[in-house]
Amino acid sequence: MTETTAIRVRNQTRRSMIQLAGGSAAAGALASCGISLRNGASGADGARPPEDAWSGLTKPGPNRMQAIVPATDLAVGPNRFTLGILHFPDGATEPQRLPDADLRLQFFFPIEPQAAKVGQTITPTYRWVDMKGKGLYVASVDFDRSGMWGVEVTGTVGGTALDPARTRFPVKVKPDTPGIGSPAPRSKNLTARDVSDIKQIDSGVTPNDMHDLTIADAIALGKPTVVIFATPGFCATQTCAPMVNEMQALKKTLSGSASFVHVEIFKDPATRTPFETVTEWGLTSEPWVFLIDKSGNIAAKFEGPAPKDEVEAAIKRLL
Repeated sequence: MTETTAIRVRNQTRRSMIQLAGGSAAAGALASCGISLRNGASGADGARPPEDAWSGLTKPGPNRMQAIVPATDLAVGPNRFTLGILHFPDGATEPQRLPDADLRLQFFFPIEPQAAKVGQTITPTYRWVDMKGKGLYVASVDFDRSGMWGVEVTGTVGGTALDPARTRFPVKVKPDTPGIGSPAPRSKNLTARDVSDIKQIDSGVTPNDMHDLTIADAIALGKPTVVIFATPGFCATQTCAPMVNEMQALKKTLSGSASFVHVEIFKDPATRTPFETVTEWGLTSEPWVFLIDKSGNIAAKFEGPAPKDEVEAAIKRLL
């Protein structure tokens, strides 16, 4: 598997959460915004206003595509940048993921009134858990300033060139979740000892074995710590249960050299009330995996699908 490429986005020029939960949801979101999957934007009277150059849509045609940035917490500094590609083939009733493309990413800042390239093109890696059709393209990107950024996606699939797609995304001054290099919150999340029924803190069909420690206790042990925030029974993205399984497999592989903590998202699923630890960590979506080094600082974080091998490569640097 190709290594994720890391770049430093430098100052070379002057100056909503989108969940890829499934094809039908994405199609519905596009339709609600007045975007035709076949012919682009259209007004109420049927007239077509000018195309949005940063909508993520390629030009109209039988194989139209859209690039979407589902990451919800991009900020100045190092980031795990994720990209979804939806494909609208002729005759399809729903958009489909495009998992086997050879892509190149070119970043821009600013994007208007004049788009300016920043840095070199980079090659993302396709990552998925459970099902290949639910994955995302991933790259390590270091943004040097906040604001509205753009990315142009080019490449090939099956030897055929893809039409370029440009989409915009916001970069925050500071992330809502704990930033890379910052101290991890010493959370006192509930453990198996604190509840009469493990189902109170684990919505999985089969509860996992990562409920023995609080995050604070895990950090105090002086080993690297893996914290997974996921709600297997109520996950909007349908990736929580597979992510929990991936982290359980990683725990077995590491054989006690790292601590593992699973935090359930909802204290009350009926009202979507999160546990206090979820609020403390400022989560903007689910699932999330955070790696904490031996000193108790955030070393890496992964939003959305992150397979065992991707997380394992990062945690091994901390052992």
